[in-house]
Amino acid sequence: PTPLPPPPHSRSRTMLRRLRVFARMAKKKGGGKGKKAAKVDASGEIGPLKMDCFQLMAAQEAPQALPDEEYPEWVWKLAEPRKTITELELNFDNLNMEEVTQYIRFKRREQLRDKNAESLRF
Repeated sequence: PTPLPPPPHSRSRTMLRRLRVFARMAKKKGGGKGKKAAKVDASGEIGPLKMDCFQLMAAQEAPQALPDEEYPEWVWKLAEPRKTITELELNFDNLNMEEVTQYIRFKRREQLRDKNAESLRF
């Protein structure tokens, strides 16, 4: 008889174990301590933020963050929290198109979850 494949959750547990070991190793080497996000020079002015996590190639220099004024306005809207489904339901008559689309997506997900939960019942 052929051995059964491992259950799908065992892979995620293995990955989680590896991440924990990696985190412990990083703390031992001093990598767990917080790093400063930006350098401050003698005049007290904050220098550009170095974004090492976006460095894709070893030969290239890491990109520098731009001043806030150089980014388009929509970038700052990404950080704002979205309205919840109850907030959307309370003001349903006064929603703009983007909020109506968000409400429809919430409802579709809710229906899909209910349908999947129903199919799991015996």
